[in-house]
Amino acid sequence: MSVLYLLLTLAFAGVLLVLLARPAARAGIVWGLAALLPLLAAMTGALSVQARSARTLAAYPAAPVTLTISDGIFKRAVVLDFMDAACVERAVRLRSEAILTTPGGPLRLGAESQVEGALPPQSVVEALTLRGELNCPNLKAVQGDKK
Repeated sequence: MSVLYLLLTLAFAGVLLVLLARPAARAGIVWGLAALLPLLAAMTGALSVQARSARTLAAYPAAPVTLTISDGIFKRAVVLDFMDAACVERAVRLRSEAILTTPGGPLRLGAESQVEGALPPQSVVEALTLRGELNCPNLKAVQGDKK
């Protein structure tokens, strides 16, 4: 689909160039084509990113993950589903202060948190985010103290 939009964008750009080369080109047509080009370029880029995200997600198995999370005081082994593990990866990478709700009780994630185990790769988490599929109901952000 993105190839179709790319070809359409190039065709519109070519027609616009041909019309601009002619001195008798109608202003309304030139204006319309010029206004349509950024929209087509944006659609081409968005569809390309969506397709790349779909390929990234298809190559990674969505399986439960066993992690050992240490919040500085407690160290606990937890089994998380794929989405919760992706949420933990993003929180740890971004050094977010958050509370992870687990069957064994809540775990605090922060700058001093240590996570051992195989988290989903950053590219997979970013692909989920780009597609709007990353849902984190078990991870709640904690408002930090402002000093």
